[in-house]
Amino acid sequence: MFNLGDTKTQAHLLLGGNLGDVRLTFDKAESLLLKSFRILQKSSLYESEPWGMESEHFFINQVWKIETALKPDLLLDILLKVEEDLGRKRNRDSKVYSDRTIDIDILFMGDKVLNSKKLVIPHPRLHLRAFTLQALVEMDPNFRHPTFNKSISYLLENCSDNVKARRLIGS
Repeated sequence: MFNLGDTKTQAHLLLGGNLGDVRLTFDKAESLLLKSFRILQKSSLYESEPWGMESEHFFINQVWKIETALKPDLLLDILLKVEEDLGRKRNRDSKVYSDRTIDIDILFMGDKVLNSKKLVIPHPRLHLRAFTLQALVEMDPNFRHPTFNKSISYLLENCSDNVKARRLIGS
């Protein structure tokens, strides 16, 4: 377990995937990641058409609210390693989205704003993606985006993405 001090931050992660048994992959990710942080809450699972790419495979997504003492760069490194361990094939040179077993994005780390070559927090496209906002609204509708100073509910109501995600029953 990583313990980097007493200062803990609540963060929001987005898990997504569209290849293989996505629910099982999420369970495996949870088992691997529980060494690095504590999961406070999970949204329902949401199914949606691919966003920003063409694919015949729909995505399943879920938001986790976590508590961690990890610094953002170290958290990202751990998430990328878990993605790789769970079969994610990433073409680092490509700017094109592709099918994947799992993708784990850091959406927020409290009210932290970070813009480095390696990582941007808040996630730079979360306000454009209805499937992300729907899961966030389920958990934290009044959470305020630290750079827009708008609630998640407001961002969803004003999101231009017309492809809404379908909440999966029994998730």
